[in-house]
Amino acid sequence: MDDSLQPPVPFSPVRLVLNCLTLAMLLLTLVVGAVVASLFINPYSSLNPYPPPTLPPTLGPPTATNTPEIFLPPTWTASPPPTLTPTRTPTSEVTPSPSPTIGAGNITPTGAPFALQSGSPVAIPNIANNSQCDWMGVGGQVFDLTDAPLISLTVRIDGQLGTLPILIDTLTGSAPALGPAGYVFNLSDRPLASNGTLFLQLRDSAGVTLSDRIPITTYDTCDKNLVLVNWKQVR
Repeated sequence: MDDSLQPPVPFSPVRLVLNCLTLAMLLLTLVVGAVVASLFINPYSSLNPYPPPTLPPTLGPPTATNTPEIFLPPTWTASPPPTLTPTRTPTSEVTPSPSPTIGAGNITPTGAPFALQSGSPVAIPNIANNSQCDWMGVGGQVFDLTDAPLISLTVRIDGQLGTLPILIDTLTGSAPALGPAGYVFNLSDRPLASNGTLFLQLRDSAGVTLSDRIPITTYDTCDKNLVLVNWKQVR
């Protein structure tokens, strides 16, 4: 029988409701699927009521950077040292003797090319740094025959300060606060007295002695906590 000859299906409200419900479920399924897909792609979406915890940032490989060279500023500003006027000692006045003759701050050399400059040693308040009385040391300069400063000579201090043995080398020119050929030894954090237990001597770069071994006296007062010792070439 030809289906076109069948009578039309009568309208049914129940069927209409079922069709509408079916269409609504289909649309709801599509919406839910779209939301699930969106959350799968971006779990941190604002649509997700339970987003996963935020992961810490991933450290990448180190990036090469140029590190600037750091120059530390000086921790103290020294006052200019008093100027000891160098005086030339005529060679004819050099009197060789078996041992140094100490008197009024002058030492007669025993044939060594360097001797103490006239007026050395002299004890003065600390001008080597800004530690004032919280320091004690020995320092000075070295001059050649024409009274020009000499740098890169070795100055050695040795002996004993109290119960502490001392043996320190330094170079002239390493303490410009005391002058172009300045040198300084930091011996204590307070003034200490000693009498003839410390000795100074000049040497060249090869360790050859250039002066006699000179005894030094230190003092336990703040106005004499730097013993200034200048050297002068005599031949």
